[in-house]
Amino acid sequence: MLKPQFIYTCTAVIIFLIIFISYSNAENDVKNNLMKYYEKGQTTELESMNTEGVNAFIKDIVFSNDPDSPITCGLFRMEKGKSLQYNYTYDEAKIILEGEMTISEEGGETVEAKAGDILYIGKGAKMTFSSNSYGLEFYCGQRAAEAL
Repeated sequence: MLKPQFIYTCTAVIIFLIIFISYSNAENDVKNNLMKYYEKGQTTELESMNTEGVNAFIKDIVFSNDPDSPITCGLFRMEKGKSLQYNYTYDEAKIILEGEMTISEEGGETVEAKAGDILYIGKGAKMTFSSNSYGLEFYCGQRAAEAL
């Protein structure tokens, strides 16, 4: 006959293994869901920036939930019309995906950015965006989502 202590020990080990396996599977489920995929993300409908006379559109698409190290990525489109002036309160990198944009830093450089060009804009920069036709860019900024 088995001793009660042995039965209790075996039961405890089995419960521990069940919990461990369940936790491991749950952890793997979380790990498997860390990647987000946006098929044809470049065609996402963008929202107007609602600046009078400025044809500028933006959409935050992906972002972190880390309040200590926020990161937000999305698309920005500038169409022919009045220039957009924007003051950066965060660092941002961008790549022009389509078209062209004229991007100027107050007191600094002006570039005619075209598809494939990459820019970095530092916190505190005062920028002006315009286009003679249109330009579409992907941006990645160190800010919380929709904190424009």
